[in-house]
Amino acid sequence: MSASDPRSEYRRHLQHRQKVVIGSVLVALAIVLVTSIGVYTGLLPSYNPGFSADPKAAATAVAQPCPPAGATTVDLTTIQVRVYNGTQNAGLASIVGDSLERSGMTILERSDWPDGDYNGDVAISASKAGLANAYSLARAFKGVVIVLLDTNRDPTDTSVSVIIGTDYNSGLMSPDAIGELTAGEKIQAPSACASTVPDRPLATAR
Repeated sequence: MSASDPRSEYRRHLQHRQKVVIGSVLVALAIVLVTSIGVYTGLLPSYNPGFSADPKAAATAVAQPCPPAGATTVDLTTIQVRVYNGTQNAGLASIVGDSLERSGMTILERSDWPDGDYNGDVAISASKAGLANAYSLARAFKGVVIVLLDTNRDPTDTSVSVIIGTDYNSGLMSPDAIGELTAGEKIQAPSACASTVPDRPLATAR
């Protein structure tokens, strides 16, 4: 069979095309593999879509209840507090509770938060009657603190619940500093605060 035989030419052409296709696929796979290893090891930057989720921003985006009209801060030693640990750090509720107790507050409970982890810094929940107490106590914490309305609680209950979250980093004033917080100061309403009669509970402390 001569070299110019059409069938031989076709086979050679087919083999050449197969080699090119297979070679291209192998090169592409090698590039993907090298790039993946580079990104995994940090040698190459990963793709940034231009946005990210900020847990603290998400926490502060929760609609906080407006304090009662004309409400002023109260004497913190008159507040009854439940302290909940919303993290995996054992003993955190006891640590915060003990510090608040040394500041003169009555601690009703120290336990784990029933809803698991709280992805924030500190949340303080109360019934409508306890909102002034909640906003007063919020001043004792130095981190990102939000106040939440618990409509499942007795509306006449003035006690508050403190939920320590996963972003908490020893952001509580010392007992001496807490003792210097004065009563009778006007409570400033958070921006875009919500009505104290929501369609659904903003928080539940059990």
